[in-house]
Amino acid sequence: MADTKISILNLVPKYQHETMKAAFDRAVALARFAEKNNFTRYWVAEHHNTRAVLGSATDLVLAYILSHTESLRVGAGGVMLPNHTPFQVAERYGTLQALYPDRVDLGVGRAPGTDRATAKLIYRRHYNQEDFVEALRTLQGYMSDEAVDLPVAPTPGIGAHVPIYVLGSSDASAYVAAELGLTYSFAGHFSPNSIGHALDIYRKQFKPSEHLEKPYVILGLTTNIAATEEEAEALAFQAAQVFLHLIHRQSRDEFLKMDPDHAPELTSIEKFYLRAHRGLSISGSLDEARDQYREIMRRYAPDEIIGATYIPDQAPLEENFRLLADIVRND
Repeated sequence: MADTKISILNLVPKYQHETMKAAFDRAVALARFAEKNNFTRYWVAEHHNTRAVLGSATDLVLAYILSHTESLRVGAGGVMLPNHTPFQVAERYGTLQALYPDRVDLGVGRAPGTDRATAKLIYRRHYNQEDFVEALRTLQGYMSDEAVDLPVAPTPGIGAHVPIYVLGSSDASAYVAAELGLTYSFAGHFSPNSIGHALDIYRKQFKPSEHLEKPYVILGLTTNIAATEEEAEALAFQAAQVFLHLIHRQSRDEFLKMDPDHAPELTSIEKFYLRAHRGLSISGSLDEARDQYREIMRRYAPDEIIGATYIPDQAPLEENFRLLADIVRND
């Protein structure tokens, strides 16, 4: 398992009483940590109509992070294609590739990444599976060498060959990734229910392509790891508060940093939601996290894991990923 790769997914969370600039700078600091500690890639997710996460203009956030790092692969995890035309995406990510050669990733998904009210303002049209495949093929064409012969061609973008990754959490996205011969990134941290079936479909249906010879799975999961049980309990408390913040539809407000000693006791309904909607996770003390990692590898055998977390303070945030790397690289 020591050859399993490790990456970071950052939703760029913003906490109450901090500036947006501070949240972006924290994202940069974590990217520098990832680079220093030889993580494979660092992705930022696209979300809209919330003050709690700041990845709405994903390509601009990536440009900021790329400008403050030297060798780390940085990318979108991902661009929600229904919100953009393939032409626009090719221009933007072609520009990033020109500025930072061979360091840019482009993860793409079919969901709008927002609520219905916001979707009406930015959503171009409903995307079914066939539409998604067509948009992906168009995007690939725009970033190919052959795009130079198009009557209207994206510049920059022509010949950019930015690596594309299919994001999803369902059988449908697995079929798309397999059909196009692309890497499949499964959002286990968000919706793990169909993970086993989806990965089975992807691996069995995979068609080798010029981009990828054999299936490659990136598995998204939540990570809240600490060296001691006491520290792990504090991280678990903060993670629970973030999740409850979201399910109570308070996502337009910043996340709160709450003191466990002064927080209200969870209701029975809140406890039920936390149990029922928990995503795939590696959390707890070092020993607990190691056992969880081994079980995930036994069941799903991903080629790479990409961890997401909402830990607000830099020291425990970096320690969480340092411990994750220690588990993966030394198990």
